[in-house]
Amino acid sequence: MKFGFGVNPQGVDEVVSAGVQAEALGFDRIGLWDSPLGHREVWMTLGAVAAKTEKLRLGPWVTNGITRHPVVTAAAAATLDDIAPGRVILGVGSGDSGVYNLAGVGSKLADLEEFVVAVRALLTTGRAEWRGQSLAIDWPGERDVKIFVSAHGPKATRLAGRIGDGVIVGSGVSPEAIHSARELIAAGCEEASRDESQIETWWMAPWYISEDGEQAKNDALWHLTSLVHHWSRTGGKGMFPEELREGIIKLGSGYHLRSHGDPSPEEKAQYAAEAERLGVADYLRRRFTISGTPAEVCAQMAEAAQAGALNLDCANAAPKGRVMVRPTNFHTLVRPLLQEQSAMATGTAHVH
Repeated sequence: MKFGFGVNPQGVDEVVSAGVQAEALGFDRIGLWDSPLGHREVWMTLGAVAAKTEKLRLGPWVTNGITRHPVVTAAAAATLDDIAPGRVILGVGSGDSGVYNLAGVGSKLADLEEFVVAVRALLTTGRAEWRGQSLAIDWPGERDVKIFVSAHGPKATRLAGRIGDGVIVGSGVSPEAIHSARELIAAGCEEASRDESQIETWWMAPWYISEDGEQAKNDALWHLTSLVHHWSRTGGKGMFPEELREGIIKLGSGYHLRSHGDPSPEEKAQYAAEAERLGVADYLRRRFTISGTPAEVCAQMAEAAQAGALNLDCANAAPKGRVMVRPTNFHTLVRPLLQEQSAMATGTAHVH
């Protein structure tokens, strides 16, 4: 198993410190949000992290093709690869707070595909076709920058399997959600005659861990609204049990993107209370979060691994000054349990 986390970069020094600590603690990768209205500029901050680390993989988690031109993105990724050769991973999605907070609209899937194809071509050959234009960039050379496509819905997940070097799955970490996403990724790979085993898939979920398990689960409650707001624009048909879908969409539609990643205590309390009131809290918490006591979290991660989710990503939206709290809790409280469990079991994946 591998572990990584995302960061909503609210201060360069803190993010650099988080990167150094993550590398020391054995995390595989760190990703930074590309949401300039509320957070530090992603590529400049990544350069600062890259300069202070040696092994940690890093990149936007995620950027988009609405606010970023393919040439701009390819040039930024290639420059970061100059600083951190072989460590750059490029997360790309249709656009969320980084787009909507600038009065934009997320990409259609066809546009997302065209953007990914263009950026990959620019990084590998220096030439690309995009929206009827011939694009060129003369200096990148052959860069092995893996492009990870972020996917929440079924169509996006299938597309990610077809075009991505990797997939960032946001549709849940319960065994049922994992099996469903894996089937969609496999279908996308089959469409493109690709080897599914070559696709690196990361499974995104917030981790909340405490010796007081109920407190951890309550702390995770507000995060549910952030996670399901993705479907408030599409209706989520086919994504959720029909008897819960209306409540889930209503919950997600109440999320404030302006404070995305760092809502006030009052907003967190409001989100948590609304999830309970609408009767969707237990279902969403089980599907989208990893939360509870260290033993409960260990069991949830082991269950996810058995379903095929071997790369777990902590959706680590955190207030300024607390970026490393949840990753450190995992390292201190849960990783030893996973290592012990792995040592006792025969034929299980090794825990790094």
